[in-house]
Amino acid sequence: MTGFAAAALLAIVTSGFIPPSYGVALSLIAVGMLVLVWLALHRRVHIMRVPDMYRLAVIWALPLTVARPLFSGDLWSYLAQGLTAARGLDPYTLGPAQALGPDSAVTQHVSHYWVDTPAPYGPVWLTVSRAVAEIAGDNLLWSVLFYRLIALAGVFLIGWALPRLARRGGVSPVSALWLGLLNPLVLWHLVAGAHNDALMIGTMLVGMELALSALDRDGRGGTSLVPRGGWSRFAAGMTLLTIAACIKVVAVVAICCVAAELARRHGRPVRTALFVLLGAAAGMTVFSSIGGFGWISAMHSSTTVYSWMSPTTGTGLLIGLASGGEDTATVVTVLNIAGLAVFLLLALRLLLSVYRGRISALRSLGLIFAAMLLCAPVVQPWYLLWALLPLAATTRRHRARVVMIVISAVVALVTPPLAAAAPHLVVGYLIAITVLAATVAIPAVRRRCLLPVTRRPAEIPATVGSTVVAAR
Repeated sequence: MTGFAAAALLAIVTSGFIPPSYGVALSLIAVGMLVLVWLALHRRVHIMRVPDMYRLAVIWALPLTVARPLFSGDLWSYLAQGLTAARGLDPYTLGPAQALGPDSAVTQHVSHYWVDTPAPYGPVWLTVSRAVAEIAGDNLLWSVLFYRLIALAGVFLIGWALPRLARRGGVSPVSALWLGLLNPLVLWHLVAGAHNDALMIGTMLVGMELALSALDRDGRGGTSLVPRGGWSRFAAGMTLLTIAACIKVVAVVAICCVAAELARRHGRPVRTALFVLLGAAAGMTVFSSIGGFGWISAMHSSTTVYSWMSPTTGTGLLIGLASGGEDTATVVTVLNIAGLAVFLLLALRLLLSVYRGRISALRSLGLIFAAMLLCAPVVQPWYLLWALLPLAATTRRHRARVVMIVISAVVALVTPPLAAAAPHLVVGYLIAITVLAATVAIPAVRRRCLLPVTRRPAEIPATVGSTVVAAR
């Protein structure tokens, strides 16, 4: 129940009824409590079952489903883009301020970083956003509810796919659910933040499971690309992967991984790759005919704001600052282009490894996303889940899993639930660190002080022996 209490505290103190000076500290204490509970649970994973993990996921997530949007304001951008489309305007060319006006209540909720930025998302997500806008209009409460339900649907798909993919990867399903589904980053950004990454990742993982299980079906396939009896399952998997790519285009990586796996099994790489990629392209064309083709030219919209979490962009900003700031844009651009080139080489090498049978398609998916995070011009905390969830189902080495645990915990702790002034954040973190350190240290000190003091058994015979000798 400690995890539920921490999540409930987070939902309450961020509701807006508590002054910022107290709310920041209390929200950070709640964040730290849940991260500590998650880490402590790792000791009991080996005695737990899959239903236990599902039960905990529901209990921990329940308070956050009724909280205000936390850790990011992207949900308001989704609403603005949906309203733009519902009014017959093009969200791929107009930002919220241009389409809805600066006085709109929705526009005023959008972050100032994105208020003039067109939608960078795929046609499926724009269709979903338009449907939400047509149902809820500009009612903020109902819009938040609908987007959170959509995000929860994506989390449900993740929960369905993870244990199945873990069995395929030779990993304990319970361990995969602990590192994946119960991960604080999932609770923060997919449940509380209601990011569209929830639906993208969910459909992508389910699509991977369906496509790979279709290739594993028994049967004599002859010269067929897919074993007999597996075509419907494979088609369903590829359809879901195409939908994921039409939510966020980065999911195209999953389609490429399946193409490489199919090429390995069939032995005709060019024909097989063309078969899969052309099929996916046809599906994306169909979805784009409904939601619009503007996403192709609008994909760079998210790169208009510098991202400090990106290694290439962050390095470029530091170099630019050190040189006086005049050449910052040039340095960042050069490093971003170099990062893109490195990523393409790494991705190609990993896909070739799948084709040669050295790694699985699912593990390649996680590693390619990890390479993307190291090389991409924009990195957000929830992007880590692109790589983390596939790797949680395929990573068996203890040291590698420890690295993923540490990264998850650190990123979960350093991301504040709500934006606040720097002084409030500094004071809030100091208070939270002090309270959490005391929470951990005091019980440990008490246990140490209450331990009974016992004499070593060897001391008694020695004393007796010396007494006897003295008596003689």
